[in-house]
Amino acid sequence: MSAVTLTEKGQIVIPAEIRARFGLTPGTQVEFVDEGGAIRLVVRRRVARSDPAAGYGLVKVAPARGGAVTPERASVT
Repeated sequence: MSAVTLTEKGQIVIPAEIRARFGLTPGTQVEFVDEGGAIRLVVRRRVARSDPAAGYGLVKVAPARGGAVTPERASVT
């Protein structure tokens, strides 16, 4: 079993082997359950890992005069 340290902000880092074994990815929601002397971590909602390359080309931007892109000239399709 792995031991972790609680930060001043109340945060902990779940060890990589635990995250991999249980499929915990960034954005996964968890709940802490008080079991009278022990704390159980329960997964409430899983979030699939995203692939940035899958979104490539979704936003089309029209070039402005002089080559600069302004918000007024940007178009999303």
